[in-house]
Amino acid sequence: MKLNEEVALFLLDSQQPRRKRLLENLLAGKKTVATIYWALRYQLLGYLGMGRYLGVVKLNFRVLEKKQLVKLDDNQAYVLTEQGIGLKNEILNHYSNFKWQRNFQTVNFMRFKNRLLLFIQVISEYQHQQRNYYPVNVPDSEMGFVKYYFKMIDKTSISNNLKNELLEFFSGLKNDQLANLFANELVGFQNNGKALFQIASDEHESLIEVYLSDLEVISNLIDFVKHKENSVILPLLEGLQHAAISESALLTLKQYLISHDLNKVAQNRRLKESTIFEHFLELAIYFPINKFPYSDFIEQSQIDALKQELGSNIDSWKYESLAVATNLSFFQFRLVEIYLTKVEMGD
Repeated sequence: MKLNEEVALFLLDSQQPRRKRLLENLLAGKKTVATIYWALRYQLLGYLGMGRYLGVVKLNFRVLEKKQLVKLDDNQAYVLTEQGIGLKNEILNHYSNFKWQRNFQTVNFMRFKNRLLLFIQVISEYQHQQRNYYPVNVPDSEMGFVKYYFKMIDKTSISNNLKNELLEFFSGLKNDQLANLFANELVGFQNNGKALFQIASDEHESLIEVYLSDLEVISNLIDFVKHKENSVILPLLEGLQHAAISESALLTLKQYLISHDLNKVAQNRRLKESTIFEHFLELAIYFPINKFPYSDFIEQSQIDALKQELGSNIDSWKYESLAVATNLSFFQFRLVEIYLTKVEMGD
């Protein structure tokens, strides 16, 4: 199967219908409130932006439909068939470690990996006094960063320091397959390294499983270098770390907690009220349920009324279906949905 077909299966569920456009926006990392809300509902929030790392922009559902692996519901959303469930389990094999999502949402994995592969290649070629070689194909910005870093380091010890650090990292990995995967990717003196699709072919594994394993090993390396004293790899993370929540939304919350007045916050920040509402919805999506001031905006009676009127399936709720007497703004309506989703998830 092609990678975009495997990714489509990976992102679908057998019970919860999921929309193609939302899944593609999720892969593209489009951080609109609608995208991250549905990512929360689909329990896929940790995959935001994953398509850029995989090189997947569009999901191919037509082929999957023809093979009767997925089907459309009445609302033009996709669910897995029994065949689809079986194939999804088969292509993922026994892969079950998704802890990399935390780092993936706060570190630019792609830029870090570009820098890392080039840096290792540069040190390897330098150690063998090789000046004429084809460098790893990375963006000019990352090429410039590695060149600058290479000029700054102590050349007399860097080769041994890097070698020892990598060996220590490899020895600490509990999974030998992850170590082999990462080692196979490395480029150095008289070693071209392998692309992930080549590794998948050589190991007779699905593309998606190899890509997920690659994300895992990169995440493990990030954790390793962050806690290693005098790491020579750690400087490669410079400028690549960011908060999962936008700085603007965090500033909105900070000002709100001082005044508890949304109008005043909007005036002080010179933002539209609708933007302030979007900030609060983003905060509610990312914050644990006990860290967000839900009671400032919605009451338990309103939550109970919505559940009674629209039923227990939050995915089927539509704001336009509300009775006029309910008198809830869309902001409050969405906030209730987020709150109940957090309750369902035990967050």
